[in-house]
Amino acid sequence: MGPHGRGVVDYFGINPRDVDILMGTFTKSFGASGGYIAGSRTLVSRLRLRNHGGPCAEAIAPPVLTQIIASMGSIMGISSEDESSPEFVEFPSRAPASALPAWMDLPASLRDGSEGRERLRRLAFNARYLSRALVKLGFITEGHDDSPIVLLMLFNPGKMCLFSRMMLERKVPIAVVVVGYPATPLVTSRVRFCLSAAHTKDDIDELLRACDEIGTRLDLKHGLPKGERWSLEEVSERAVELVREG
Repeated sequence: MGPHGRGVVDYFGINPRDVDILMGTFTKSFGASGGYIAGSRTLVSRLRLRNHGGPCAEAIAPPVLTQIIASMGSIMGISSEDESSPEFVEFPSRAPASALPAWMDLPASLRDGSEGRERLRRLAFNARYLSRALVKLGFITEGHDDSPIVLLMLFNPGKMCLFSRMMLERKVPIAVVVVGYPATPLVTSRVRFCLSAAHTKDDIDELLRACDEIGTRLDLKHGLPKGERWSLEEVSERAVELVREG
């Protein structure tokens, strides 16, 4: 999220130095595994000492770590040697060249951040399009329009397995994550769609078609009266308008 892909603080224009504790995941965001907690040196040192995950858990595997560094470098861009001085601390700044391992030679499109910026634009489009399209089709969603994690509410826990199985049994199988009790209150079961920059508009249109058909069969469309809903064709044709509105 955010114009520079730096997450919630970037999205709301907050300097990360004004936040005591930052945390996030490397799975959905970076296509890797694990997560992070960032903060002051005192906080991080204390967590390393007291958190069981520090002394007891295994370290991140080198290939996974390489993926994380490459993804982060792509999003941030890599600075020149001249910009790597301690004085270069503006936010958002590029990653210093010294932060990369000596053996890692990133392609030019990753080092200058151009590929990362293009991926951020595609991801922003995908997130807004899917979230707003589901609403126009009549579904009830939760979460922020700009979040790449889109939640479609099922409510009835008995519909979770049905929705997942019907998605998998389609001509183009779609694997979805359904979430229910005890991760959520009993009657707020939901489907979680995780988008990436690699998804195309055709991919999302295929997902919307499946949701539209299955949602009708399972009676999931309670967000809008029938007369106010858009057709699937109208949603697809007005995708750019949907993304830009608001």
